[in-house]
Amino acid sequence: MKLKLSFLAIIFAVIAFAQSAPSYYSGINFNKTKNDLKADLETLITYTHTQTLSYSAGLASLFKTSDADPDNPSNLLLIYGSQASGTHQRSRPYSGTWNREHVYAKSKGTPNLGTSGPGADGHHLRPADNTLNSTRGSLLFDDGSGATAYKTSRGGWYPGDEWKGDVARILMYMYVRYNSRCLPLNITMNPATYSSDFPDILLKWNIEDPVSNFERTRNEEVFKIQHNRNPFIDNPYLATVIWGGPTAQNTWPDTFSGAGNTTDTEAPTVPTNLLVTGKTSTSIVLSWGASTDNTGVASYDIYIDGVYYSTVYNPGATISGLTPSTTYNVYVVAKDYAGNKSTNSNAVSATTDASGGTGGTGSTATTCGTEDFGNTSSNSSPDSSYESRTWTNNNIIWTASNTRIDTQINIDANNKAICIKNGSLKSSTISGGIGSLTVKTYLPFSDSAGNYTLKINGVVVGQIPYSKTASTQVIDNINVAGDFTIELVDTSSNRVAFDNVSWTCYSAMATEDVAAKTEKLSVYPNPIKNNEFFISGLKNKETVQIYDANGKLVQTINNVGNKEKVNLKKLPKGVYFVKTANKSTKIMVD
Repeated sequence: MKLKLSFLAIIFAVIAFAQSAPSYYSGINFNKTKNDLKADLETLITYTHTQTLSYSAGLASLFKTSDADPDNPSNLLLIYGSQASGTHQRSRPYSGTWNREHVYAKSKGTPNLGTSGPGADGHHLRPADNTLNSTRGSLLFDDGSGATAYKTSRGGWYPGDEWKGDVARILMYMYVRYNSRCLPLNITMNPATYSSDFPDILLKWNIEDPVSNFERTRNEEVFKIQHNRNPFIDNPYLATVIWGGPTAQNTWPDTFSGAGNTTDTEAPTVPTNLLVTGKTSTSIVLSWGASTDNTGVASYDIYIDGVYYSTVYNPGATISGLTPSTTYNVYVVAKDYAGNKSTNSNAVSATTDASGGTGGTGSTATTCGTEDFGNTSSNSSPDSSYESRTWTNNNIIWTASNTRIDTQINIDANNKAICIKNGSLKSSTISGGIGSLTVKTYLPFSDSAGNYTLKINGVVVGQIPYSKTASTQVIDNINVAGDFTIELVDTSSNRVAFDNVSWTCYSAMATEDVAAKTEKLSVYPNPIKNNEFFISGLKNKETVQIYDANGKLVQTINNVGNKEKVNLKKLPKGVYFVKTANKSTKIMVD
């Protein structure tokens, strides 16, 4: 048992997780079966997966709550563990020795799962003993018996009686979420007699090791961060409907009998206070107040001149690819997980600048600085060696750690680039402020796609993706006035090439006597640490509300004055929205 429950607790669990499908699934037609139902679940858990985790800090933070030992919350439950101590230890302090286990082994993905995307999915990664994790490696799952995990006589891996159901439902989720990337037949040793694409062993384990309260709690914790769920933890019977085989426990009998398959018909509230907060000759920057909903806001649809443009998952967006000196009319519609739509927000009109025009209040779209890496040179080692390198260009001193500069890593023909492996690029102090930053990225070798973190003055302002396709990335709305430093940092072992860094200038408004109705809501510091921040842009005393990324109200603070300190509840790390009567802005809780 993963959690010792009293008789009453067991009764409560049965009531809580039975009868009908929860509202998260209200848009699913459970009259469908097999691949049709699988496809609908795939759409749901992909569409609602709006927050990604970093492999290092993000997962480590999640494990503190998702994998906490119910009997000792300062400990983690280690997958495959079954004993009080040693290699097979079941519970170990968070500060102790453990690592991240890819239940679906990275190397068995098509292609390799890496440490981002499916390789960093919170439903998939579990803490494990280092040695036991190493012993498992990429062994295929095989059937066995007993509490202790072990390598079977066929050279497979038996996870232990307590964990085999967990493994089955994790692999079911990974297959539905990532499809051919995580084929279950690539990670198991048993035949597939009930369904040509799914192994018998997982259907068997799904029945033999029923869903535990620990799994349910963990599913909720991951849902809070990623905003998607593992459907097979919510109802193991879904596996039977999709792939056949022996009948698993059905926790939604009313839904599958037709009695509880009710539809969510309540629409989200209207997005409020849609504003144009910046523009260039080819883009418009929008902000709006978060909607709320009885089941949670899934996304926002943006319409330009009455025609659908794009979908975003948080309030605020940058509309790009527009025509200079052109007027556009924009409104926003909120949607919930059942597909219900709000009425249209207020409409705003914005005229893009002429070519080469300004980039919003106090900023300019003209390029104020560049770095093409033409002055990089070796310190002592050959160009192909990874080492710390320092050079000067345009009176800016650049330092790159663990970096090579040979031509093999160039992105654009013979134009020089740098390639960083588990290191960073940092500038000396630059004057003039920064509005936005542009950089070209590329993976010149066989590594996994991922993200570099962009810091301005040591504060995280965005993520810069990289992949095997060379691409130019732009981080907008940085808007830091005065002196600043640029830093790109990554802790993965991926070898990432960078070229053609450039940035636009930014200067704060010269006067502070701007009318409150036009003054933006500003929060600092952002990201927020220690659960406190200062807020400006308020008129007199106002009520401040905090919403999570799903549009759920998590805190209300009354009588907040302009430039006063606001104390937050202890909130999980992630994206939130600060809203007043007619203004809103996005914050990051660190």
